[in-house]
Amino acid sequence: MAGSIFYMKDWKNLWEKFLRDMRYAQHTKEDYFFDYAGKKIYPGDGLMPSQCPCYIPNVIPVPGMGSFYDIIPWGSTCILGTYWHYQFYGVRQTIEDNYEAGMRYFRHLLTKVNADGFINHGLGDWGNPKNELARENIETAFLYADAVCLAEFAQVLGKAEDRKSLLEKAEEIRANYNEKLMTRHPEKGFWCYQCNPGDTSKNECLSGGEGTEQTAPEESPEEILLTQAAQALPLFWNMAPEDRKADVVQSLRYTLEREGAFIAGEVGLPYIIQCARIYGMNELISRFILRETHPSYYAFILDGETTLGEYWESNPRSHCHDMMGHIIEWYYNGIAGIIPEAPGFSKVTIRPYLPESMHEFTCTYQSVHGWIKVHVKETETEILLETEVPEGIEAAIDVSNLEVSGKKVVV
Repeated sequence: MAGSIFYMKDWKNLWEKFLRDMRYAQHTKEDYFFDYAGKKIYPGDGLMPSQCPCYIPNVIPVPGMGSFYDIIPWGSTCILGTYWHYQFYGVRQTIEDNYEAGMRYFRHLLTKVNADGFINHGLGDWGNPKNELARENIETAFLYADAVCLAEFAQVLGKAEDRKSLLEKAEEIRANYNEKLMTRHPEKGFWCYQCNPGDTSKNECLSGGEGTEQTAPEESPEEILLTQAAQALPLFWNMAPEDRKADVVQSLRYTLEREGAFIAGEVGLPYIIQCARIYGMNELISRFILRETHPSYYAFILDGETTLGEYWESNPRSHCHDMMGHIIEWYYNGIAGIIPEAPGFSKVTIRPYLPESMHEFTCTYQSVHGWIKVHVKETETEILLETEVPEGIEAAIDVSNLEVSGKKVVV
């Protein structure tokens, strides 16, 4: 949720507090809890609890999933949360404060890698409406993201040896991931990332509203399981080989058009939306969010909800989760097109997009350098674009997303 939150509010100090809570909660090798049978459970040196501060350690394993106390995307917030904070605020001190905690957590994750080179416990794409959790794909992609972000931190801090070893480990993860998960689609012919069908087994913990029962999809042995999240995460973090990246983009579009909706949970959704934006699929995002049936943001409105549900369904288990709110980030960097190209928005690209159902908008974002403003208005003959960027920010204006309308763009 970092992108959506940081565009809307100045959370610089509160986010630093979150990261500090994580550092305080991180475990040492001596830490342990007791299970219901009185047996000691050692979380492991460097483990980052999934709730920080943690008042009730939820360390009891869930069958087929592992522990809710040890969830890779949640724990990785100590690294990725630092990364997003640096992208929006450009504060070097945040990297200095959290670097060692991130390294300790990354070393902990490496102890969880199985013989095939994957992490395959955890929640996967939690909240996926088809229960296609794709744990190996999701959790291992986060492991790679952690490695490359830590390598970037090491470069900022001048830790050359750390950077070298982190990049080597990242390449090892990436090569194994591509070797074992990348395949050609048997019918379409493009390269894509397949999922382990075992990750789609029914999960009682994922049941939503009353009467809801989620089961794995039926597949023939010849079919391969493709999910939107499994294409988007490696695409976003540049895991795909350069000569196959266009194919993975095609596979992402295929999974989106095949379903006609976001079939994703809270973990995969931001990467799906952002990859769709980056690779020219804004029209699909616009269409999906206005569907009248779930999964859809507009469907929540039609249900009478005033806050987001926990799952893409009517009468979701919880009615006050912000976790599906990733669409807010797209409002700012997709529709308004305010895209950071350097930490702290010292360099930006402004690439607005006007959805078919929208004819005018104004968007403002208060960066650390001052207000950035974008105004777009469509008339019968042309599209008007006005921008305001404060001194200290290097800005490039890109009207390519507006030109698709065929009307003249006036800047």
